[in-house]
Amino acid sequence: MPARSHIGVEEYLDLVFEDRPEPDYVDGEVVERALPTLTHSQIQALLILLFAPLAAKFGILLRPEVRVQIRQGRFRVVDLAIFQEPKPEGRYAINPALVVIEILSPDDRHSRMAARLDDYRQWGVPHVWVVDPQVKRLYEYTEAGLLQRSSLPLPGFDFEISAQEIFKDV
Repeated sequence: MPARSHIGVEEYLDLVFEDRPEPDYVDGEVVERALPTLTHSQIQALLILLFAPLAAKFGILLRPEVRVQIRQGRFRVVDLAIFQEPKPEGRYAINPALVVIEILSPDDRHSRMAARLDDYRQWGVPHVWVVDPQVKRLYEYTEAGLLQRSSLPLPGFDFEISAQEIFKDV
C-alpha cells in the first residue's frame, strides 16, 4: 500500500523529492507513485525520441514527469505529456495536454491506474495512452474504457507508434 499523508495544496507544491518519484496529490492526500524501473526509463526515453520530430515540425512540447492540475485539489504527475498550445508555464500545467502517456511499473495497481486515466479524460486530454512493458502491450483509454491497440495513432500529425517500435529492445 502506498504511503499517504494529508497536507494542504501549497505544502504539497513546496515538497522536494530527491530520492523518490514525485507523488500525486488527490483531494488533500499525498499519494506515492510506483517506483519506475530501468525498463520504464528506457521506454520513456524512447517515446521522447520518437516524438522529437513532431516537436521540431509542429512545435509541440514534450514534458516527462510533469505535474498537472486536473482540478482544484487534484494534481497528477504524468510519465509523458505532450502539449500543443498554450505552452505550460509556472509550477504545473493547467491546460489539458494533447497526449498523456503512462508507462506501467510492476507495482502499479489497476484501480489506482484507472483513477489516473479517468482524471486525464475528465481534464480534457483527447489521447490517453498506456504502455505496459510487462506484457508488451499498448492501450488507449477512451470513453469506452481501456482498449488494447497494436499501434497508437495521433490524428492530424501523420504519426503513429507501434508496439513493435516500443518493445523491440525491451
